[in-house]
Amino acid sequence: LSGAHTIGKARCATFSSRLMGVQPDSTIQTEYLTSLQQLCTQGFVINNDTLAPLDLVTPAAFDNQYYANLRSGEGLLKTDQLLYSNGTETTRELVEFYNKHQSKFFENFKKSMIKMGNIKPLTGTSGEIRRNCRSINSHSSA
Repeated sequence: LSGAHTIGKARCATFSSRLMGVQPDSTIQTEYLTSLQQLCTQGFVINNDTLAPLDLVTPAAFDNQYYANLRSGEGLLKTDQLLYSNGTETTRELVEFYNKHQSKFFENFKKSMIKMGNIKPLTGTSGEIRRNCRSINSHSSA
């Protein structure tokens, strides 16, 4: 499902930690790093609300370019880039495979989306829908 990141945008706030500091993220290709730094900064300050395309090459197309981007060090999100740069042999092989076989990417992505859509969420006292996906809902006992 990570391949969904072939389309869409992300705020600089979600990846700015990769761009700055004494040692920017070494998994980012140098020219791409420079372009992201220019996009996301105003002077020396990060503009967290600026949007960057998840896929620089074909930002409005759902295709397998995402995987080519990972191979060339142009994965916008660190979690994406790590699938190739610091991934296991299995994740690197999947990136290589989907980079070469767009039709297989489409086929497997479709199956994964259907499978995910069939997940039955826990409800009531067995689960909850988070108000903020990054944190568990706080429950106050009043």
